[in-house]
Amino acid sequence: MKLLMAVLPTILLTSYSQLMIKWRVTTLAAATAHSLSVPGRTFAYLLDPYIMSAYAFSLLSSVAWFFVCERYPVSIAFPFYVGVLFSVVTVCSALLLKETISAQHLVGLVLIMIGVVVVSRAA
Repeated sequence: MKLLMAVLPTILLTSYSQLMIKWRVTTLAAATAHSLSVPGRTFAYLLDPYIMSAYAFSLLSSVAWFFVCERYPVSIAFPFYVGVLFSVVTVCSALLLKETISAQHLVGLVLIMIGVVVVSRAA
């Protein structure tokens, strides 16, 4: 539980970043696909305030990760972080972005969460 509380800020900040970028890129691509070239769309993405906020949150996530690395072995913290992050982003993408999750995807998530439990017991 201590490991989860230590990694949670990194997970939440990174999740926000990934979901925000996906949402905005999808929205902006639909609006500009026919009117802007690929470099033009890229420039529009980089100047979008929501995408800028995602980059800011990614930077904050890196800072939060420093404090996890101070207290936990990276061989335990990183697999835990990736497993929980993968699960959070997958569930949120289904709920917020209406992406579909297949049965195989769910089985994979369950296996990942079993791995997270096993790794967290080593902490």
